[in-house]
Amino acid sequence: MARTMWSPGILWICGARLEVSGIDNIDRSCSYIFVSNHLSFLDIPILFRVIPVNLYFVAKEEIKKMPFVGWYMWATGMIFIDRANRDKAFQSLKRAGKLIRNGKNVIMFPEGTRSKDGHVSQFKKGPFVLASESDLPVIPIALSGPEKIVPANAWTVNPGTVKVEIGKSYQKNSSESLNDFIAGVRSEMIGLKGDLVRS
Repeated sequence: MARTMWSPGILWICGARLEVSGIDNIDRSCSYIFVSNHLSFLDIPILFRVIPVNLYFVAKEEIKKMPFVGWYMWATGMIFIDRANRDKAFQSLKRAGKLIRNGKNVIMFPEGTRSKDGHVSQFKKGPFVLASESDLPVIPIALSGPEKIVPANAWTVNPGTVKVEIGKSYQKNSSESLNDFIAGVRSEMIGLKGDLVRS
């Protein structure tokens, strides 16, 4: 329902046109942890629409209070992380891990919040600890343009085009450190976005 009705409706209302590359990198018979850069409240319906499998979002607690997007995510059982409470955050990640082990696909924003300058920010470790412990591949996704359609802290909508680049799956190998795993996925996302490499 989110992929076929709710998301298309939101995108139509906002005048968002999607240009998608790399959809063949997703094998519908496999489970993944998808990770995307975060630019706008529009990112969530975009990703619901583009990714051809049912998704569970893991998002920060504040999104639950957002009109329409947050309400819908709460009603459909998405997972929210209270980053101010370490114990609650840990329990939320455990719930995500249970979903993954049951064959669900999870998507997370590893930057933790929307980028203020449009560049890919530093990643938090949560999604990659999950991937490592679940022995599942990560697929990076790079978005360009949603922040121009629905700018942060503004009640304006500017119809336009969003580019969505879906990368190849990336799985941590046994000899790779967690930090190297994170750096590899972030580098791939930066390359997909055509971004300047930032430290």
